Amino acid sequence: MGSAPPRIVIVSRRQRRKGLWIDFVGEAHLDLLAGLGARPVIVPVAVKTPSLLTAYAREMDGLLLVEGEDIEPVRYRAPPESARLVEETHPLKDAIEFRLCRLALRRRLPVLGICRGAQILNIIGGGTLYADVNREMPSRLVHRAAGRRYHRLRHALTILPGTPMARWYGRQSIRVNSYHHQGIKRLAPRFRPMAHAGDGLIEGFYDPAAPFVIGVQFHPERMVDEYTGNRRLFRAFTDAVKRRSR
Repeated sequence: MGSAPPRIVIVSRRQRRKGLWIDFVGEAHLDLLAGLGARPVIVPVAVKTPSLLTAYAREMDGLLLVEGEDIEPVRYRAPPESARLVEETHPLKDAIEFRLCRLALRRRLPVLGICRGAQILNIIGGGTLYADVNREMPSRLVHRAAGRRYHRLRHALTILPGTPMARWYGRQSIRVNSYHHQGIKRLAPRFRPMAHAGDGLIEGFYDPAAPFVIGVQFHPERMVDEYTGNRRLFRAFTDAVKRRSR
């Protein structure tokens, strides 16, 4: 018998449905990870979960941070005028993901942050956020469409040469989906930019000193058939997890 697939931890989202709380993770993430030979492990956003995080972390080979509510402004010391622009937050989800991310980085585990996940990585590294990109940043570019059409709204990204994204995508520019309220204001010192939107907003970054720590603001899991680079990104992540688990 072969070795067991490596475990990639993903924290769920929590919503109230028919008067009850439910936890879920988008199937696109789960299918990609399982199809590339990893085992997704879902961590629920439940009251008792923080007491179990040490046990989850002990068995974690990699961490995938995905979308969710706005991050609490206290996490990145947002000024009062900026903090007032924050929309719905989830302090418990923040607490769980920030702790798991710190544990993963301390152990030098592969980490992939998508959308909110990239913002968490940036904050932990010492960076800051725009609480509302379209209201705080002078730009005519729309980063969030009405009606949750993030799989349809597109804008261009410029990919910086010599970066992992340049290697995965093999081109200087791509068009990406966009549905985010917050965004990177000051990139953390440990990270280097990989891609930016036409208004200069950073939409991809990496840690050159880490085996694999990547953040992207767009949703590659919803674009795997549009650019081969999207699947290569996930393959690079799962390959890094497999190397780390050996």
